[in-house]
Amino acid sequence: MAHAPTVFSEPAHRVARWVLPVVLGVVYGNWVAVNRRHGGPITGADVASGVWSALAFTALCIAVVQVLRRLRRDLHALHALLRAVFAGVALGFLYSQTGDDIRPVVMTALLVTAALFLLLFYRFHTRADA
Repeated sequence: MAHAPTVFSEPAHRVARWVLPVVLGVVYGNWVAVNRRHGGPITGADVASGVWSALAFTALCIAVVQVLRRLRRDLHALHALLRAVFAGVALGFLYSQTGDDIRPVVMTALLVTAALFLLLFYRFHTRADA
């Protein structure tokens, strides 16, 4: 089975591997700070929480990418599980900052994790090299 040609060169992929998590981390940190604010005035605690969340998200995102790059390509379930758990935990933390009860937060995070796992497993399994 022939591989499709890549649009970007290898140096562009190397740069994107580091830039994309940073950009996503900044967006995530801002979102956390806005959720903590609850429509009130901006406080130092909200900004600090956003910055720490952005740093943690970026570091974890880079770690997940590095771990996934070292895994064998035929471990579809593990690839899908790592990505789904990362997304589910990130969404759960983001939702928890709204101050809502913990039950809907956990249920939403678990449902998103399960749905994303099924979607990613199907994608990886159907596009596996023969």
